[in-house]
Formats: sequence, structure tokens, C-alpha cells
Amino acid sequence: MDLNLKIKEIKKFNQYILQDTKTKKQYSLILEFYKVDAPKVNDMILLNEDLVNPKNEWFSQLYTFEVLDADEFNINQRDIAVLITKDKKYILKRIYG
Repeated sequence: MDLNLKIKEIKKFNQYILQDTKTKKQYSLILEFYKVDAPKVNDMILLNEDLVNPKNEWFSQLYTFEVLDADEFNINQRDIAVLITKDKKYILKRIYG
């Protein structure tokens, strides 16, 4: 299940303070974005709930995302994110390494 997260604050070193729009629970994650306009406070990010749960085996403290190419099909749903800015909507894939 994806969580709809609002960017509440962006701190040093790409630390994003995110708030779930339903539960109001806050999360702190280190996020990097490539090939997109830099997210700003009040932009929205849709992330798989496994990525914000520190007890989940898929949790990491650094996530890096870039734009998903139209011809990429074999990607785990957990590795897909959506960034919604004031002007654009990006479908992103998690990149490793």
C-alpha cells in the first residue's frame, strides 16, 4: 500500500520530514532525486509503506529515485514512487548503488 506523504520540511543533507496525509504521522527520510525538479515543501510523495517502516526488511535510510522510462516493465511495485509538485507529476523508480 502506498502512503500519501506531504513534504513538511527539507533539512541539510537531503533529510525530508514527511507527514502522512491520513494519519498525520511524521517520517524522516534521506531522499535524493535525479532528472526531476527538486521537490519543495508542500509537494507530495507517494511511497510504499515498506520504505518508511524501520522494522521492514526493505527499509533504508537513503533512497535515490529517478524518472521511470516508459519502456521499463520489470520493476517491483515497492520501487515505484510518485512525486507531485505544483507544476508536474513524476513517476519515479528507485535506483540502487
